[in-house]
Amino acid sequence: MPDERMLTCMYAIVDYSAKRLNMPPLYPVAYKDIAAVVETACKERLAFDQQAAVEYGAALDVLNETFTLLPCRFGTFLQDERAVLQVLQEHYVFYKKKLEELRGKQEFGLKILSEKSVQVRNANNKKQCKDGKEYLLQKFYEYREDEERKRVNQKTVDVIHEELQKLSSMGVKNAEISGHVVFSGNYLVEKKAESFFCSKVEALQGMYPELKFLLTGPWPPYNFCR
Repeated sequence: MPDERMLTCMYAIVDYSAKRLNMPPLYPVAYKDIAAVVETACKERLAFDQQAAVEYGAALDVLNETFTLLPCRFGTFLQDERAVLQVLQEHYVFYKKKLEELRGKQEFGLKILSEKSVQVRNANNKKQCKDGKEYLLQKFYEYREDEERKRVNQKTVDVIHEELQKLSSMGVKNAEISGHVVFSGNYLVEKKAESFFCSKVEALQGMYPELKFLLTGPWPPYNFCR
């Protein structure tokens, strides 16, 4: 009879055909040649705070060094090991296919910022308008300048994204950007090509000094295993 005071937290689905896990208190629940990496704990010990999220992410980073993995969403709890095993059995074909797609690859994230647009906007905000007509004209010119900057920036980041996609197995552009962030995307990169990918980003930064590139990674493939 299951202990109702306990829950099993899933960290990731991993390829378990060659290597073995030694990360207590984490342990594998295996099915065929895949496994779920889990931790079983009392409900009272479980927390959904920032520290718990950081520790969860750190565990995934360590797993990513050894295994091909599909990271689970933070806070994925099941009743017990039998429930975990049932998930593996029901979705085995899907998990196996995704693990094959991700084998030998890691994720990089890229944000591109246009600091110039912020500086121009701040300078315009400091201008003092004498009357309502001048204020409306200033806002119109600011709007027109913003639209032109957006057009130029969009053309530039499209070129950058296309260049980086050539060096990755897959790339995704995030739709939600705001403020001085003009681009946000993620790339799935072969481990053997990581250095070349990073050097390409550095070269692109040199070609577009008016933009600021923020490259992060390598990470587990969070954005490529949904």
